[in-house]
Amino acid sequence: MKRQAALLLAFLFLFVLAGCGQTPSQPASDPAGEETVLTDGESPAPENPEASEETPEAPAEEPDTAVPAGEAVDPQWFSDAAFVGDSVSVMLEQYNASTSALGSPTFLCSVSLSQQNAQSYEAGNERLPEYPKGSGQHPKVENAIAAAGAKKIYLMLGMNCIAGGVDRACTDLVTLVGKIQAQSPDTAILIQSVTPMTADSPRADESLNNTTIQAFNDQMKTICQEKGWYFINVAEAVSDENGFLRSDFSGDKAMGIHFNYNGAAAWAEYLLTHVPQALK
Repeated sequence: MKRQAALLLAFLFLFVLAGCGQTPSQPASDPAGEETVLTDGESPAPENPEASEETPEAPAEEPDTAVPAGEAVDPQWFSDAAFVGDSVSVMLEQYNASTSALGSPTFLCSVSLSQQNAQSYEAGNERLPEYPKGSGQHPKVENAIAAAGAKKIYLMLGMNCIAGGVDRACTDLVTLVGKIQAQSPDTAILIQSVTPMTADSPRADESLNNTTIQAFNDQMKTICQEKGWYFINVAEAVSDENGFLRSDFSGDKAMGIHFNYNGAAAWAEYLLTHVPQALK
């Protein structure tokens, strides 16, 4: 019995030793069968990369200050307006004197006036517009506007100087407007596009032509957007299908630039129907 008990104890001892020699169980493997290894400083990729990327906001568009067509205003809407221009605008002044199509605005227009000489001429120079009418006085343009108490300033200047360079003509017009606003800060600025030349204009050359005029107008439209001025595209009202001044709107055979009464009537009608909504 003792021998059998000893054999039984020996068998149990060997069984316990066999159990202790088992290999420990391995950790669960990666679901894909591979272990993900990250380098130092690297973060795990997001489950949805597109969701983590911020969509950049589109840059805000500058408002288009070119005035669209609308319902015609009463002509007396222009009673506190001032028109500054050269000999092209003189015809609009003469037409309005006969018809009152634009009511009773102040006209500060004179032959050969430009944004350059309007600033270089000394007060009293006869090239400056006369104000008040019949007084024989020729003040600086900015002084005349302030004296008239105008609140809406329409400017069409450029025909007499853009042949010397579009950039300079634009810069000088901006400078002139600055002088006007310095004396009349509560005024609305409305830049009228320079009107084109006729197809057979004897005045057209390499420096002054419809391409130059359009380049000036395009640049001034951009400047109007930047400065918050209004751009009145009068040229579209008086141009033919090829961009020339309509021949039936011009009685000016010598230069092909100036208007007749038909052209002035179309111009006035365009102004009546192209008034900024904010100013109505």
